[in-house]
Amino acid sequence: MFVNGQSFSELKQTCLELATLNIKLNPLKEGATTKGDVAYVLFGDTNKSAEIFFPRKNKGIILTKTDEGNWSNGDYKLIAWKGYVLQKNGIAIFGGTGL
Repeated sequence: MFVNGQSFSELKQTCLELATLNIKLNPLKEGATTKGDVAYVLFGDTNKSAEIFFPRKNKGIILTKTDEGNWSNGDYKLIAWKGYVLQKNGIAIFGGTGL
């Protein structure tokens, strides 16, 4: 779990206070927002990579920008559409907009 609301970022190589990140994604169930802890998104300086911080996980995962303009890493895909939608195995699990 995050320590005092912070997590180590592989992209920035430092600890970040997650609540200060501009992009928060709400949990989704069947495409609709549901109650639960949010995930956070941090983009790299060139926007070619994104780091996703999941609730109750010790560290984030890095996604790399694809030719289609989305970001992916194995089972996960981050899509920029009316904000952002994070899919796992093609199913939307988090979604939201920046502040």
